Amino acid sequence: MCRKTCKECPWVVRNHFNDMIIGHSMKHDKPHNCHMIPPEKRGGLWETKEETKCIGRKQFEKQQEYESNIIV
Repeated sequence: MCRKTCKECPWVVRNHFNDMIIGHSMKHDKPHNCHMIPPEKRGGLWETKEETKCIGRKQFEKQQEYESNIIV
């Protein structure tokens, strides 16, 4: 399992399509799979399994958890 984001991670590489993925993920609080893993292994983008979850999204969730613990 990788600990760094992939070189084409939507949380790192910003463009219109990636911004749509990130926006949907944040708006609906919905994790997504890494798009660099072949679809046969990961399934759909939004059919998340823990082992294929996007590292950028995992880092975002960890940051959100950290910030919520500081506020409380």
